[in-house]
Amino acid sequence: MSGNPTAAPVHPGGPAAPPAPGPRFTAHRAGHAWLLAPAGPVEPRARAFTAGLAPDPEATVVVADLPEGADDATLDRLARAVPAGTGDLRLVFGRPPRRDPVAVARWLAARLGRTVVTARGPLLPVPGGGLYAGPQHGPGWLRCPPGAPDAPDSRTFPRPAWEAALPDRPWRLGRSVAEPLPAGVWLRPADATPDPDGHRGRLVRGVGVRADRLTVAVGAPGAPAVPVADVARFWQDLPPRLRPAVRFLCHGPARLSGGRHFGDVLAQVVGEPVHVLTGLPRPGDDGDDVLLTGPDGTPGRPLRAHEFVHRPPAAGQPASRYAAVHRWPLDALPETGPGVHRLADGVVVEVVPSGLWVRPAAVPAHAVQVRDADPDPAHERVLCDAGAAERLPELRRLARELTRSFPAGLRRAVRLGICRPTPPGGASPAPPPAGAPAHTGLTTLAAEVLRRHPELADPDTDPEAVTALAAVLGRLAGTAASDDPGHLALLRRGLRMLPVHHGPVGLRAGLDEPMRQWYAARREVTDPQACEASALGPADAPGGTDFLIWSADGRRTDLLDPLTPGRVLFPPGTRFRVLPPDPGAPGAVLMRELPPDASPADPGADRAAARDLVRAWREWTGDQGAA
Repeated sequence: MSGNPTAAPVHPGGPAAPPAPGPRFTAHRAGHAWLLAPAGPVEPRARAFTAGLAPDPEATVVVADLPEGADDATLDRLARAVPAGTGDLRLVFGRPPRRDPVAVARWLAARLGRTVVTARGPLLPVPGGGLYAGPQHGPGWLRCPPGAPDAPDSRTFPRPAWEAALPDRPWRLGRSVAEPLPAGVWLRPADATPDPDGHRGRLVRGVGVRADRLTVAVGAPGAPAVPVADVARFWQDLPPRLRPAVRFLCHGPARLSGGRHFGDVLAQVVGEPVHVLTGLPRPGDDGDDVLLTGPDGTPGRPLRAHEFVHRPPAAGQPASRYAAVHRWPLDALPETGPGVHRLADGVVVEVVPSGLWVRPAAVPAHAVQVRDADPDPAHERVLCDAGAAERLPELRRLARELTRSFPAGLRRAVRLGICRPTPPGGASPAPPPAGAPAHTGLTTLAAEVLRRHPELADPDTDPEAVTALAAVLGRLAGTAASDDPGHLALLRRGLRMLPVHHGPVGLRAGLDEPMRQWYAARREVTDPQACEASALGPADAPGGTDFLIWSADGRRTDLLDPLTPGRVLFPPGTRFRVLPPDPGAPGAVLMRELPPDASPADPGADRAAARDLVRAWREWTGDQGAA
């Protein structure tokens, strides 16, 4: 019995000649393929490469790890190690053989009596375990039947179902060019495409390949928009049986002139529903991921909503869209429509590009605005509909309960927010107080918070209380920071209404060496914006430097956002004293908040703050060594 449990039986075919002298080959199963390697320890990179290849539904995949200068005798020993069978073989070389790879495939086909598929030129690995033979390196994969002429097979392995219906070289479509890619096609302007090689490489190496999905990337960052008429012509030229497999990907701007989404316009032009991906599709550990793309085409964070179906206008209704594929954990909620789940009596949660929308079951008149909003570059949003102010507290409560049900990692990644209909033209329904957040519904929410927590302030005697607390809620919802003095004054006023936190807090940030030296050279710094930290420590926030701050007047926000416990905000303009580095917290920046009336020079306060900060840092990091 063989001592190698992963070794395959050798092929029984071939002449009865004695084995050629030299080291024998052994077949090792790795993933969906076989690795043929000289007997002995297997090279780890060769095994990893083999294990990462996609399954081939049409052939047995064999990776040949031939030594340098392999001759006919070596190939004979290789043939004897091929796993037994009668089906086709797909032959991949770990390193190029001394002779033509197609000639080797023909020889093996005759030797084994089996069709061998191989490629003459170099192969480019693509996401999903595929291998692409580009047009610049010959005809691609070739089929070599025993005793018969070679025949073209495909350019991409695994062979996509749609590949045979498309040209394998670029072709013109009006003012655009359609260029083949491993995952599908790139439609780009025929002229004035900046850095075409860079974008081509990103689409070749970055877009996942699936045999049942034809990904059509449209446009390029910085280039003129591809005419919708050219995209429609591509669609009309496709055989109808292939159209359900098409997934459009906006590689250039997704908005056309007038602000309409590309998918809405295309659906209207072709008169059929079209599927549009929200970003770059890429295989992940537990299924496909879709990555948000930046203005320059570079991939960003993974998105929860992967694909939307854009429907053409019908019966006097405008174009609409719904989520066809998403990864939000909503399976336990009954689905009332595509991408819409029942959350409570009369309340649903809908998957939208920017996250989740908690709304009344009856579709609000401003639905187009919410469904048309783009994703946030940093966070997923759980939005509460503020179209009916009297229902906002109920919707916010349900949104919090829904978010609490998410896994811990997802809870940390989402942000709660409010969405309110914007009047046509963006006009405000009423003049907002000076410096207050406009068009967000936050003042309504702030009034409700003060009603439930009268200890914070009395709106009857403090007319600024509602708008000041709304400014804090806007900061927690992630609205853009403002340098407007009126807004900063309201934010400071709103924060003074919240409970004080005394003691250590932490945050984490990315600092380069010049910034490290900048902090090391100072004894006092002032943050013009609201500084956010946590009484629970830096946790797993991104960045490489921990800031440990002893809070004297920071304000806790648990009353406003219980889903982020321990958050502490320092008002805009807060001063911090930079303390000397401490070996008890290596690499960390230690600070002590200076209240407005405090004297910076207080060695006793500095030592006490540093001692408390080091003790807290050890608790946060799990380092319980002696102080």
